[in-house]
Amino acid sequence: MRSALLLLTLALPARAGVVASAEAGADAAVPRISLQSSLSPMSGPALGTSLTPGLNASLSAPSLAAPSLVTAQALPAPLAVSAVVAAAAVRTDAAAKPVPAALASAYAAPALTEGPQSKTDPEAAAAAEKTEPGAPSFKTKILAMLKSLANPFGGKSAEDAPKSEAQRLDGDFTKLDLWSRVGPEARAEIERLRAAKTGKAELKAYVRAAGREALAKIQAAGHTGNVGFHYNLHGGRREDYVGRGINATMGDIALQYSMHGDRNYKVYFFQSAETELYDLLNESHPQMLMLPSRMGSTLNLFNLEAPELKAAMADGRIKNMGHISMDFHGMGGVPYSAYLAPPLEVFYKTARKVGLPKLSRDEETLATIRYLEAAAAAGSAYIPR
Repeated sequence: MRSALLLLTLALPARAGVVASAEAGADAAVPRISLQSSLSPMSGPALGTSLTPGLNASLSAPSLAAPSLVTAQALPAPLAVSAVVAAAAVRTDAAAKPVPAALASAYAAPALTEGPQSKTDPEAAAAAEKTEPGAPSFKTKILAMLKSLANPFGGKSAEDAPKSEAQRLDGDFTKLDLWSRVGPEARAEIERLRAAKTGKAELKAYVRAAGREALAKIQAAGHTGNVGFHYNLHGGRREDYVGRGINATMGDIALQYSMHGDRNYKVYFFQSAETELYDLLNESHPQMLMLPSRMGSTLNLFNLEAPELKAAMADGRIKNMGHISMDFHGMGGVPYSAYLAPPLEVFYKTARKVGLPKLSRDEETLATIRYLEAAAAAGSAYIPR
């Protein structure tokens, strides 16, 4: 009987694509017959099956269909043999069909090799992980990808573009970090006023007087008797003015409500000959009267008596010079060469810049006056002429 069963197990798998193994149990008189299918080259023995090294490797064949697993270990010998025969008969047609070359190559994997799977050579793995000398790192590749997404059509970005003389000088001016010089002195001045319990009216008068003194110093530094002050009332960053000056724009605020407003190209400004420094700094945004606000966050200081502006007024490129505006005809606006200092950021985190948790409006105006005074004294050297 044992020899007959052994012959049966050797003959069936070649036709049915079933892995069969016959083992003589150490304490059993009935041999154990196991059926296994290799569906995946990465799969191991299924639960309830057994593999015999050498015997399975020589008898196994890949199958396109997944045969049901039959374990004869718990069955009587006659039923076990019947199960093997039935499984072989059902799979005969499927095994007889030719296996496509692509699938045959995919299934011809070393899952049926003898012994345990070979371990990866540690030296080879370490060599594979090493990158070539000079190869970009993963972080560099990610940054390059993000940069390409920001500039999908190629060409030089704003960062890569060569800087003009005005931009280079503006960078040098920024490095001065004037707030680091002005901040401690402004803080000491404000704390002294607080310690003296200065009232609101007294504080306002003090700041107004400080504005007069600072304006005289600004005019002396710019060698002019009339300084123009222009805010970024309708937007624009500080950097947008560098090297370009103030662009003239069409019309005035009346054009937002009527078609009969002034359609000339204008530049609006305050002039020191008619407006005190305290008043022009204390102005609120005209469209935000119900909330505490400032006229803008960037302030441009320019010389209304600059030679280029005087020449334009003489030949008609600048007309209608008034108290708060002038019209431009055939001229783009106020040139950057007429500036007294690079554009200045104002009313932005002023309390932090002077080292205090909070400032009142007049205290913030006082700190800004001290900053403008220092900027005008140092700024002229950073404007290309």
